[in-house]
Order: sequence, then C-alpha cells, then structure tokens
Amino acid sequence: MQIQEHFYRIKQIASAPATPEKIHVYKTGVNAGKTRKLNAKPARQGILPISEKTIWEWVRQGKFPQPIRMGGNVTVWRASDVQKWIEERS
Repeated sequence: MQIQEHFYRIKQIASAPATPEKIHVYKTGVNAGKTRKLNAKPARQGILPISEKTIWEWVRQGKFPQPIRMGGNVTVWRASDVQKWIEERS
C-alpha cells in the first residue's frame, strides 16, 4: 500500500488582499510617456493570514519549514510539515 503525500504551494499558504486595476505611466527611459495596464487581482485567502513575503522571510530566519524544490521552478511545502508548524503555535 502506497501512502500519498500532499503538498502546498505558496499561494495555498499565504493570503493576499485584492488589488485594483492600475495604469502605470513610465516617467523616464526609452518608454517615457508610455502607459502600461496592470490587471486587477482578486483577494486570496490562504491557510495562514500572512503574505508570501513574510513566509519567505520566516523560511530564511528558520521560523517556518523549509520548502522542497520539485523540478524546475516548482517550490512546495509538505502539508504535514505546515500543519505541524500551525499546531505548535496554537
């Protein structure tokens, strides 16, 4: 019998507020005066009420479990490690 291990990606762990659509105007350089549309993003509720930036800072400080690289640019955390970390702080 094989046990299936579960993983979380950063977007499942971290929360993020909604951001409105913005128009950015380049002030200098070859694109000076041109505009760029930045799309709106909906709010995202992860399992923790903290940002991705905070999670990465805690990983660097050793306060949060280390992630696992799964080929290419995919970084994940073992669900069991994250749940254990949450339980230790409750």
